[in-house]
Amino acid sequence: MEGPPLSCFHLPDPSFDHVSERYTMNLITAIINIVTAPLAVICNLLICAAIIIRLRTPSNLLIASLALSDVFVGLAVQPGYIMYRLMENQHRSVPCFVRVVYANAFYICYGVALMTLATVSYQRFVAVRLRARYNAVFSPRRIMKYTAFIWVFNIIFTSLQWAGVKKISKGMHLVAWFTSLVIAAVANMGIIFNLRQNRNRMQPANSNLPERSQRQRELRLTKSVSFIVGVYLMFNLPVLFVTLYNQILGRDIKTYNHYSWTETLAFLNSCTNPLVCCWKSREIRHAVKAIVDRIIRK
Repeated sequence: MEGPPLSCFHLPDPSFDHVSERYTMNLITAIINIVTAPLAVICNLLICAAIIIRLRTPSNLLIASLALSDVFVGLAVQPGYIMYRLMENQHRSVPCFVRVVYANAFYICYGVALMTLATVSYQRFVAVRLRARYNAVFSPRRIMKYTAFIWVFNIIFTSLQWAGVKKISKGMHLVAWFTSLVIAAVANMGIIFNLRQNRNRMQPANSNLPERSQRQRELRLTKSVSFIVGVYLMFNLPVLFVTLYNQILGRDIKTYNHYSWTETLAFLNSCTNPLVCCWKSREIRHAVKAIVDRIIRK
């Protein structure tokens, strides 16, 4: 393997007639990430602070875990991507530490996000369908334990590549990711079915008003969380399928531009998530506004 002495990863030559296109795509996506990485860190830190200080409900704690993974995307994954693509343009070889930081941070954050999406989807399904079990399964203390497990699980999975089982580690990651997607999809289909049932069900005139009000709040929260999950999947599914097609199935993707654009699309979600959270949750929006006002007054 040719390349600089400190390089452990040498990029293949692009097809001659696609060289300029590949370099251009690398530059464009690097610039996009340079602009969006600081925004992802700042906006998601605000979401985390708003939830931890004021809104520590089970659903919000899971959203805070998503926001925390997006903070690390802006701090580690996007800077790693920027260095990766710019070095590819300049030298065609990427130093070991750049590849290691980028790949490990990507797998950890992506795994945390997908497993958290599955957890929050199931949590809302239980809230809508199995209300009697909700408090026993999803207390704030239990949510903190679930969140800690998700982070530790993904860190350990990612560390397996250092044990000489890199391909097995990637395969295990993808199995966990697709399992999380299936859980999220099934839970959200169950949520949609139950929401339709509740909408069609006639409420008796003498029903308990406080209970009905609480039920309506739960339904609004469930719709908001399902919307957040849907947006997240829309941004992140493309890179998952490209990774599966190329690295696990071993198929030729013909151009690495597919990676550049699908990865950048997934990273952009780190900026859109805080906006979606503020848009769909009035409580989070007001809490973030209160924090920003306090910072400005100082």
